[in-house]
Amino acid sequence: MASSTVAASSAGETSYATDETSQQLWYEQSINASVYIGAMAWGLQTAIFYATTRSILHSKRTAHHLWLIFAFTMFSLTTISICCNINFNQRAWIDERNYPGGPIAFFSDEQSLPVNAASITTSVITFFLADGLLIARCYALWRNFYITTFLLVILIASTVMSVLHCIQATRATGGAWDDSTLSLSVPYASLAMSLNVLLVITLLWRLVDLRRKLPATLNEQARTTYTSLEAIIVESAFPYGLVSFLFLILYGVRNIGANLFLSLLVQLEGIVSDLIIMRIASGNAWSMDILRQVGPRNVTFRGQLGRSADGSRTHDLSMMILHDDSQVPADTKTSPDDLI
Repeated sequence: MASSTVAASSAGETSYATDETSQQLWYEQSINASVYIGAMAWGLQTAIFYATTRSILHSKRTAHHLWLIFAFTMFSLTTISICCNINFNQRAWIDERNYPGGPIAFFSDEQSLPVNAASITTSVITFFLADGLLIARCYALWRNFYITTFLLVILIASTVMSVLHCIQATRATGGAWDDSTLSLSVPYASLAMSLNVLLVITLLWRLVDLRRKLPATLNEQARTTYTSLEAIIVESAFPYGLVSFLFLILYGVRNIGANLFLSLLVQLEGIVSDLIIMRIASGNAWSMDILRQVGPRNVTFRGQLGRSADGSRTHDLSMMILHDDSQVPADTKTSPDDLI
């Protein structure tokens, strides 16, 4: 590919437009724009990561402090991923600008570069951790062995496919859209994105169902915390599922526009994970125990005044107070359910 050609337009002005076909130009533009979009999303994630860290450190439940490890790991992986993407682009557009065939040839021939391999690897690990968190949330809301097992089986299958995809992608010589690369990348992307969409649908379905079952006597503060559109969107990871669905459709039909979502998806995994962890750490996350342990007649919302004024024995559950007539031991151990 020639770097550019000088041509005279009909108006007599000199043009330095590339002599590439419109499809080749769109391919390069989509890769370039993808990194910009991912960088902007990383900036958003940085702010959310800071807020999440504050929520975890201010949480009175020691068990919640373990989420700091998860949040920091996700932030580190997504940071490495976007940095590698930026560096790979820099090599194509600047450092190796005289590469035979131009940037499009560089992207196709240099997939095996360590910086690109690191980007792919961190992305796959991030996918695994984010989906693992969403499966844990599905378990917390459904407490159903069959649903959880089914989702775990898909996650394991997706992980195996991702490893094979990493190996194939870093050895490819024809780029992400070459037929040899697509032989594994399409099945992997289909399985991974389908799992993302399935997880979001599973969470959304359950949240809407639990919302319907809550007592009608909720005060405004409690209703905003648990039943607002914002709460449903965050806890169902809806943006993650929506972008995954769009990518799945575009990539499945081999539309170059799918490139636009590559970096964004990785950053979204960190964003939705941090938002969910923030709600868990602040005590505002949904839990099936809310409905299993309490009915409309024995729930009191604290509102702005803190604990209820009566002397009854109660359990605090976020903004709720659960009235309990059973004896509660003074020393209780932290269970795995306390984390989710």
